[in-house]
Amino acid sequence: MPITRRSIIWVMICTLLVMLTACGDNRSPAEKMAATMEDALAGVQTVAGQLEISTGPVTLQQELWVQRPNFLRTETEDGPAAFKGTIVVLNDKDGWFYNPALNMVTLTNRSQFDPAQAEAAATGSLLERIPDDIVALLRTNPAINEIGREVMAGRSATHLEIISNGQIQAFPAGLLQLWLDEEYGYPLALTMSSGLEIRFTSIQFNRPIDPLTFVFVPPPGALVQRVE
Repeated sequence: MPITRRSIIWVMICTLLVMLTACGDNRSPAEKMAATMEDALAGVQTVAGQLEISTGPVTLQQELWVQRPNFLRTETEDGPAAFKGTIVVLNDKDGWFYNPALNMVTLTNRSQFDPAQAEAAATGSLLERIPDDIVALLRTNPAINEIGREVMAGRSATHLEIISNGQIQAFPAGLLQLWLDEEYGYPLALTMSSGLEIRFTSIQFNRPIDPLTFVFVPPPGALVQRVE
């Protein structure tokens, strides 16, 4: 059968299409989401808002201020007596954990802060690490399902279901429900397989925060315990 000019052109077109497909984006949905979230988080300088943290019958209502990457303050406004009034202040030098029920302050050194070791060293906060921990989880290429767009804390959010493989310590193996801010990629709510729930009720991004917010002065008479 003779080879016609049309046949040659068709073969060339098919070859080109195959080459273009091979050069396309072969990343998994989780890898694409990690890259998208990381790019969006780069635009977050400060976060301020109110949130609820629940596990079982216990719910804490907190106010939060964050200046990325390593400044944070939380104040527990309501909850059980053992937690109410608790203050956590983290900066690039110290970590302060104040428990008014015990009138005790625990002070840790953060001058050589390493986010990867923060949990084990008790020098950080889950709320400080969560955005980067989610990116790290997505980098492990778990199965994800995008549910759709929803409103959370008055902002448009992407609702995801992620099957955590347990490789990231912050997230136990199992289903992780996650709501990411569409503009900034910041987690507005999540529910872990352990039952822990975190949900912002209000949030603002990139508003100026007084630097004194991240300074803590122990109340008179409080016991200060330094942990090295």
